[in-house]
Amino acid sequence: MQVIHMSEKVKEKKKSRFGKLFRFSFLLFIILILPVLYAIDYKILNEIVFKPQTRIVYDTFKVYIDESIPQEFEDTIKEKLGSVSFNGKSRFEFVDEKAHINISDTTDEQSVDVFKKDLIAVGHVYSLLTEISQKNLSSYNVYLLDNTYAQYIKEQYKIDTTVMSTKEELVAKLKSSDKNIALVGFGDLDPSLKVLYVDDSYFLDNQEGSIPIRFYAKMNDDNRQFILSVMKKNLTEYIDDWSVDNLAKVNMSGVVAIARALAYKMDSLKDYDYPAKYIGSFLADADLTHISNEVSFVEGCKVYSGMRFCSNPKYMETLTASGVDIVELTGNHNNDFGSSNSTKSIQMYVDQGMRYFGGGLNTEDASKILYEEVKGTKIAFIGYNYYDTMLKTLALAGESRSGANSYSDEKMESDIQEARDNGADIIIVDFQFQECYSYPSGDVVFPICYKPLSSPDQKGTFKKAIDYGADIVIGTQAHQPQTYELYKNGIIFYGLGNLYFDQKHWIGTRQAMILTHYFYDGKHIQTKITPTYMDSTLQTKIATDSQRDQLLKSLKGARN
Repeated sequence: MQVIHMSEKVKEKKKSRFGKLFRFSFLLFIILILPVLYAIDYKILNEIVFKPQTRIVYDTFKVYIDESIPQEFEDTIKEKLGSVSFNGKSRFEFVDEKAHINISDTTDEQSVDVFKKDLIAVGHVYSLLTEISQKNLSSYNVYLLDNTYAQYIKEQYKIDTTVMSTKEELVAKLKSSDKNIALVGFGDLDPSLKVLYVDDSYFLDNQEGSIPIRFYAKMNDDNRQFILSVMKKNLTEYIDDWSVDNLAKVNMSGVVAIARALAYKMDSLKDYDYPAKYIGSFLADADLTHISNEVSFVEGCKVYSGMRFCSNPKYMETLTASGVDIVELTGNHNNDFGSSNSTKSIQMYVDQGMRYFGGGLNTEDASKILYEEVKGTKIAFIGYNYYDTMLKTLALAGESRSGANSYSDEKMESDIQEARDNGADIIIVDFQFQECYSYPSGDVVFPICYKPLSSPDQKGTFKKAIDYGADIVIGTQAHQPQTYELYKNGIIFYGLGNLYFDQKHWIGTRQAMILTHYFYDGKHIQTKITPTYMDSTLQTKIATDSQRDQLLKSLKGARN
C-alpha cells in the first residue's frame, strides 16, 4: 500500500491550480489582443497569426524625364536605371507624361539631386588668366576630357568644345595659349592646372565657382521617398563624390621682419596688429597659416634703423591677427640680438600654440622635421638656411645656441627620405637662399631679380629637392618675388617677397605672393597664387587687378 504524505498532496494541488490559472490568463490575453491587432491592421494580423510567410514587395515606379534634360543625359539615365530589376521585374518604367517620379533641371525642398557635376574652369598654371564668367565662355577656346558634356555645353552656352584624348595633351594645349581653357572634374585637378575664378567665386573655396550641371528627381508620393535614394545610388558615378571635409587648405607667405620703419609706425600709433589690418583675415582663413619670421622678439626693442633687427613682444599681435600656426625660422636675423632672445621668442611661439621648423633651440632641435596632419593629409615641413651655411655665420644653430637649420645636399636627401618613411603625403622644403640685389636707382621694375640666381645656382639647388622627393619647394628669402615653375612631379616657387616689412621704396619689394595650397586625401591638387602689394602706409593688401597683372607678367618673363 502506497503512502502519500500530506505535504506532497498540497504541492500537487498548488501545481494544478497554477496550471489552470496560466491557461486562463493566456486565453484571456488572446481574446483581448486579437481585436487590438485587427483594429491596427488586418494585414498585420493575417501575416503574423494566420499566414506566416516572407513576401518581397517590388513595385515598379513610373518615371517622367522633363524635356529640359538634354538627350544624351536622358539616354544615360534610362540606360542606368533601366537595368535595375528583380526576378525580371523592372524597378523603373519610363513614360511620356507626369508620373510617380519626375526628373528635371529645377529643384525644391522635396527634390534629390540624381545627376550632379561641377565642371571646373582651368587654365595652365603659367597662364596670366585669373578669372572668367559664365557669360564670356564663348571668348575662349574650351577643351574637355570627357565627351559626355560636350552637347550640354553647346546647348547651354552656344559654344563648341574640343575633347582631348589625354590629360597630357590637355595640359600642353592650355600651356600654348592663355586663350585656351578647360572644363574638368574635381578628380582631374593637379598643380599643372590653374583653377580660375568663375563670376568672382573660387571653386575650392566656394563651390558656386563652377560650370554646374544639375538634374533633380522629385517623388510625388511622400510615403515612398526611399525610392529616390535607390535612383541616386544607381546614378552615383554622375554625382561628384568628393567632400569638402577632406580638403586641406594651407596658406604660406614670405618675409616677416617687423622692424625699423614699420616698428616705428606701429609704436607711434600704438597699434600692434597694424600690418595685418587688410591681409590678416585672408591669411587666417586656412587650416594652417605659415609665415617666415626673420626677427626675434626683444623686450623693450626700439631699433628703428640699421641692419640689426629686433621686434617688440607687443608685435606678436600682428602674428595672432594673421592666424599664424607655423613659424619658419630659417632667417638670418633671428640672432641679431643674441641667441638668448631667439630662444625666448621660440618659447613665445610655443606659448601661443604655434609650431616652428627650419630653426630651433639648438642644432638638434633646428634640424627637426615638422609634421602636421590636416583633414587626412600628412604634411612634412623642412627648412634650411643655405646662405649662412655657405658663410658659416652665427645665424645658424649650434650645440647650445638657438638659430637656423644648416644645409647640405646629403642632409636634405636624408630628411626627405625620413619624411617619406614617416608617412608624409606631402613634403614642403623651404630655403633661406641668397638674396638678389633688388634695390635699383629709382622706383622702377628691376627685371633681373624676378629670375632665380645663377650664382649660387638657385635653380639647381631647388630642383635637387624635387629630385630627392619633395613635392613643393619655396624660397622664403626673397624681398622681391621670383618666378615659379613646374619641375618633374613637383612645383617650385623661387621667392615669395615681403609680407610684413618696411621696404616701400621699390616696386619689386612692395610686390609679393601668398600661396594657398590645397590637398585632398594626401594629394596636392592646387596652389593658388594671390599677389599682394604694400603701399606707402606699410600695410599689405591684396593686389588690384592691374598690380596683379603686372606681377604675373614679370614672373612669366623671368621664366622664359
